[in-house]
Amino acid sequence: MCFIPSPLYSLCSKQSVKNVYISTIRAALLIQRWYRQYVARLEIRRRCTWNIFQSIEYAGEQDQIKLYNFFGFLMDHFTPASCERNLISHIFRKNEICWDTEWERYFCYKSIEVPDSYSGPHLTFPMTFCGVSKLVEAFKHKQQLHARYVLQLLGETWKLLRILPNINQVSVCHTKEITICGDLHGHLEDLLLIFYKNGLPSSEKPYVFNGDFVDRGKNSLEILLILFGFLLVYPNDVHLNRGNHEDHIVNLRYGFTKEVLGKYRMHGKKILKLLQKIFSWLPLATVIDHKVLIVHGGISDTTDLDTIARMDRHKVRERRLAGFDQSYGELTRSDSDSDPESGEPTETDEHEWKQIVDMLWSDPMPQNGCIPNEVRGGGCYWGADVTEEVLGRHNLQLLIRSHECKQEGYEFCHNRMVSANEM
Repeated sequence: MCFIPSPLYSLCSKQSVKNVYISTIRAALLIQRWYRQYVARLEIRRRCTWNIFQSIEYAGEQDQIKLYNFFGFLMDHFTPASCERNLISHIFRKNEICWDTEWERYFCYKSIEVPDSYSGPHLTFPMTFCGVSKLVEAFKHKQQLHARYVLQLLGETWKLLRILPNINQVSVCHTKEITICGDLHGHLEDLLLIFYKNGLPSSEKPYVFNGDFVDRGKNSLEILLILFGFLLVYPNDVHLNRGNHEDHIVNLRYGFTKEVLGKYRMHGKKILKLLQKIFSWLPLATVIDHKVLIVHGGISDTTDLDTIARMDRHKVRERRLAGFDQSYGELTRSDSDSDPESGEPTETDEHEWKQIVDMLWSDPMPQNGCIPNEVRGGGCYWGADVTEEVLGRHNLQLLIRSHECKQEGYEFCHNRMVSANEM
């Protein structure tokens, strides 16, 4: 026996199927519209959060610049006569001249004894890969390096940095990769994650660390000691560029000074003084295979790599209250860079000093041209035309920078001639 549906039944069945289909489509459209609204709200929230973060970040930097300007104004208008200022400058120059002779007296680590109760890593010099690996493991397990070893490691680093050029020239074979790391800012977990994924620095795994190693995070000193350790072991394969946070005045505001004094109550001031010297000796840029320029901040329409390569970078010191207040950045020349007759900075001094400020502080912009960076308060904004001109003049193809946090970890701009890669 078979069942033969009637035309009415068939019509009802088709209508039911059509109703179900329409209901399904409506439900799908409703879910899709809800999901799109949800994603849009998330994106708006993300952008607002991002804008708030950058506003707070740049506001802090602007406050820092204003503080510099305020103290500079006080020095210019509320200090004794110029002859007394020249006396202050003379004292600074004298201290600079005596730096080598007073090294052993002020920073000597030999008089600091390591007690038997100390359970942290023991370092031997010259540094070896094994020694740095033990240092990494110790910091991973929250151990603290004894002050004697800290001063000794920093002293060896200072000696090495003094013979390095302002711009490191690096050659990378076609079969070799090089890892470029943006701002670590005291986050040891990020550095350990990079080492876990890419491997520890070695002659087979070269690295460039592009400034801003310190401040904000709670393990800035540990990061410095690890990077300096690998630099001593692999000076031709580990390269450190200076960032705008490698500045002892900036460190007072953003946490590094407090971190060091909290961890080393007895010898913290010596460590900070030595780091101040080290920061001023850090190279300013790295060039890979004469094609890729790596710099922390950026460039300007006056950037000249030949001038930067020739200047005495250690003379471009962090701002001093005894110096002159004619800046728009966090760095200024030392007192010894001024005209010995008048005490005023020369045109050459000002040009060299501005070159470094631009390299540490500048940001790219979508428009052509070059204008002062009023948002940060230091450096400039530069456009694609400036990138093309500077790279073309030096036969370079790409500029890699950090200094700005990117959601995806990196970002290209200026017709893919500029890449940002901050963590």
